[in-house]
Amino acid sequence: MPFKDLRSLLGALEEKGEAARVTAEVNWDEEIGAIFQEAVFRHSPAQIFTNIKDYKNTHCRTLAMGMDSNLKRACIALGVKENSPRGELVSLWRERSRKRMKPILVAGGPCKEVVHRGEQVDLLEFPVPKLHPLDGGRYILTWHIIVTKDPETGWVNVGTYRGMLLDRNSIGVLMQWPAHWSLHASKYKAMGKPMPAAVCIGVDLITMMVSTTSCPAGANEYEIAGAIRNDPMELVKAETVDLEVPASAEIVLEGEISLDPSTFRPEGPFGEYPGHYTGLGAELRHVFKVNCVTHRKDPIFTASSPGMAPAAAPELPGNQTEHSYMSFVGPALTWNHLEDAGVGGVTGVSSYGPGNSITVVSINQHHYGHAKQVANALWGAGRGGSKYVIVVDSDIDVSDLNKVMLAIANRSQGRKSLTVVEDTFGAGLDPAVHPDIKKKLKGSAKWDRILIDATWPFDWEAREEWGGLNHPPNSRASQTTISKVRQRWLEYNLEGKKIKD
Repeated sequence: MPFKDLRSLLGALEEKGEAARVTAEVNWDEEIGAIFQEAVFRHSPAQIFTNIKDYKNTHCRTLAMGMDSNLKRACIALGVKENSPRGELVSLWRERSRKRMKPILVAGGPCKEVVHRGEQVDLLEFPVPKLHPLDGGRYILTWHIIVTKDPETGWVNVGTYRGMLLDRNSIGVLMQWPAHWSLHASKYKAMGKPMPAAVCIGVDLITMMVSTTSCPAGANEYEIAGAIRNDPMELVKAETVDLEVPASAEIVLEGEISLDPSTFRPEGPFGEYPGHYTGLGAELRHVFKVNCVTHRKDPIFTASSPGMAPAAAPELPGNQTEHSYMSFVGPALTWNHLEDAGVGGVTGVSSYGPGNSITVVSINQHHYGHAKQVANALWGAGRGGSKYVIVVDSDIDVSDLNKVMLAIANRSQGRKSLTVVEDTFGAGLDPAVHPDIKKKLKGSAKWDRILIDATWPFDWEAREEWGGLNHPPNSRASQTTISKVRQRWLEYNLEGKKIKD
């Protein structure tokens, strides 16, 4: 069974060499961020910092990072074989994410071991790092969940949105449309009320995996996380707001978000998930006023530094592809969306780039224009879909970028294979969008979306010169011959990478 809390997961990761305690003194001011960056680039273990400058005698003295940085850690969290292929993980997430398992409300839990209210609240007791050199401040919300509720329907949303520490009880947060909590906020604003919210720091990895990916509007992420875990989540009532929080969370921050623009305060800049800053100035943002803090005894703070995939360090040798849980969670949800939209023939989905901005889909072509149907279904998704969509035939392994590039080189036909949809809604944190455009659009962005159809043309007919195929045959050795060669490979006295037959 997957782990119920962060502590048990960290213990298992340590046992398996996937987490390590950093006992040397480290500085919260940029040093921790640099260590995390280098650890990701070098495929090093997750870090548990236990000796942080200025945090030797505070309520919280420990900071954990990197629990999500490779597939093995995700497999451990899911309770599956540690070497499970990405395709199996896609299938697992596709199946389980369609289910729901209602959480259980319990009377109490470890997150209530210590309670601070009103003047006792002091967020500076937590080792909040300044992660990047040009950040506008220390970011307290980078690896956490935020819980809000629709005041009309009761729909509970669990999401992850950034937040900068402003003072002992205030956090500047980035709230952008169409994030689900912004839909909740719009209703509270119409009522003339602030929005109650609860931030939970130090929750189990599966809950984080669900929180940081796109779920349908109206879905309760607690129920999805329970289904993924195959074990219902245990929740407790918050102390001061009408919300439920994970009983095993390390830290819970309760309060309200003011929706009155006159109360907004400067937040940013921050090095976001694309690995870039979108600007180097602060902007007026919503403020989360914290009125109550509950936490475990000797709690573990958690943080992450977005945009630090290994591919961001091309000077380092080795495998530079993305290995985090997003390499299977995003594709699983995309595949389910295509299926729900009535797109048939999908045989594989993979994503590349920050925020899954490039999506590759393989299909068995059923009809003319099949690739365009795929792209239109993705671009019509509630969260906007991908910036680039590449569609390939089913014989192409979408998880192998080299094979995808080969399909583009050999099967696309220049402008005939390109579809450009101009001036669509896009991600506001995309560094390729000019700041003036984002300012005019109130924080969102304008995208031209591109489909690359790298499938063999559907209307080509079979030809004798192609051996009865409707496209040129490949020139590789037959599978029978290759199997014989692989069986005798050691006889040839040649060295090379081991290949799975």
